[in-house]
Amino acid sequence: MGVEQRTGAVSEPAMASLTTPLRWFLTLLFGAVLAGAVVGLGISQKRLAALAGDAARQPPVVILSVADAVRAGLDAGQIRVFSERLAERGFLVLDAQAVLAAPAELSLPLGEEAGR
Repeated sequence: MGVEQRTGAVSEPAMASLTTPLRWFLTLLFGAVLAGAVVGLGISQKRLAALAGDAARQPPVVILSVADAVRAGLDAGQIRVFSERLAERGFLVLDAQAVLAAPAELSLPLGEEAGR
């Protein structure tokens, strides 16, 4: 039996088998990836802070159904004055027909719904 079995042979570490230029390349690559991640995180945090600031400066929104206001007995002039007064107090007044979807809390109840 001319074939000897090696038992207990210790394998070389993976980095020891790499050449010096390849080690430098991998080190630079890892550093570049790490730097990119840090810069990307900083940029995303800055953009989130800007979004939060913009949201804080947005006026509160009220959705007014002109059709419900007319059914409640208001005429066009009264609806206009009511909307302008809300706007003077910092509200953005939208007509319900112009809104595709919104939470129910934003709708201003008029007429029969006002008692709820």
